[in-house]
Amino acid sequence: MVRLALIWLIALVAFGGWWILRGQVNSMDGIGGSYALAEDVPLEEVEEIELRFRDEPDLTIQRDESGWQQVEPFRVGIDTFSARQLGATAADLKGIEVVRLDEAGGPTAAQLGLEPPAATVTWRWPEGSHSIALGNRTLAGRAWARVGDEPYATLVDASLHERVLETDHRLWRDRALVARAGATTTRIVIEAGNEELQLERSGAGWRMTSPVSTRADESAIADWLARVGQAKVVGYLYDEPGGFDRFGLEVPIARIEITGKDTDEAEVILLGDPIGVGYADRYGMVWGSPTILRIDEETQRVLVPAAATLVDARGTGVVREDIARLEIRTPEGVPDLELERDFDQWVMQVDGAEQAIANTETVERLLAQLTSSRAGELAFSGYPQDLEEAVVIFYGFDGAPLDTVRIVREPEAGRWALENGDGVLRIFPASLAPPIRAADFSVPSD
Repeated sequence: MVRLALIWLIALVAFGGWWILRGQVNSMDGIGGSYALAEDVPLEEVEEIELRFRDEPDLTIQRDESGWQQVEPFRVGIDTFSARQLGATAADLKGIEVVRLDEAGGPTAAQLGLEPPAATVTWRWPEGSHSIALGNRTLAGRAWARVGDEPYATLVDASLHERVLETDHRLWRDRALVARAGATTTRIVIEAGNEELQLERSGAGWRMTSPVSTRADESAIADWLARVGQAKVVGYLYDEPGGFDRFGLEVPIARIEITGKDTDEAEVILLGDPIGVGYADRYGMVWGSPTILRIDEETQRVLVPAAATLVDARGTGVVREDIARLEIRTPEGVPDLELERDFDQWVMQVDGAEQAIANTETVERLLAQLTSSRAGELAFSGYPQDLEEAVVIFYGFDGAPLDTVRIVREPEAGRWALENGDGVLRIFPASLAPPIRAADFSVPSD
């Protein structure tokens, strides 16, 4: 009974305090009815939002060409929707009741929690700025606010208070790992264990420079960049933890570096230890942002692809239509063969003998196998010279050599492989059977 009486006493005191304050407010002559607190804020032009807190670290977020970024107290991406909602929520605020502060018999700014405020939100755009100070919460989902340094306090619904003061600000962050991954990317470096993968844009295409120097698969890289651009973190675990060694990030298991053409500064993602025994998710971080991320297994696979998946799996990068002539050089004892385009047909010459019409379908089949067919498997290994079956040299219409493809085969009629002088074996099934002998190109007799 004593406890129940105490609860009722506290409730009555609280209600009495509210009633007295309500009486003070209501005894003031208001300055008008409902009005908007942020109707003049041009949301599409806002470039910076500053949040100053009474009891928490301050936040500043800014917009650039890549989107919204938190820049204070440290840099991290901000979700565009969350940034816009700060403005949209303020734009929807309507004054329910307005009172003049610090007049006789009226409430003071301190009494309403506005001196100092719990938080002040400031929107800035090229032509101006707008601030709203947030004060005490009251009953029925309402709260006090103050625009700039006006001598008035406004009773509003508490939606902006809830978004600014009661929401975990980490939920505003963009969960995208990489801000700039796509058409503007010019360099990729992926270090995992003792392996290093390097890719560089060369003109309109891509070239792999490590672990081997070879042609890269442009469509595979475009697809990889698209998936990296869509990769999301599971969550933000710790901010400024004071050290990264306990997360396995001082010596990470993987380091992914992506550089765009408009900046010399790469975006770097680090992968560390599993978050716990039996977990596939790992700790991670974006270099320059001291916050620990949780990265799931699928995203890890996206970030660290096998080098072979980004290699051009075709025998050559030469376009078939650019080939005017080709030579097929075979092992000692087998006649060499030359094939030359003659308008809509091909002619062949064997070891300098008289020219003859070649089977066009067979020539086109060989060109398709060497320029269009994609290997089902790739191997980074030395060239097996003893297994060489033929060397094919392509020439352009100006007579200059375009490229060379070497053809090898496993013993006992096994698989075929194409090698382009880059140390990459592009492996095909035994059914490839490229035509490389003069007899293969003979025109069938009627």
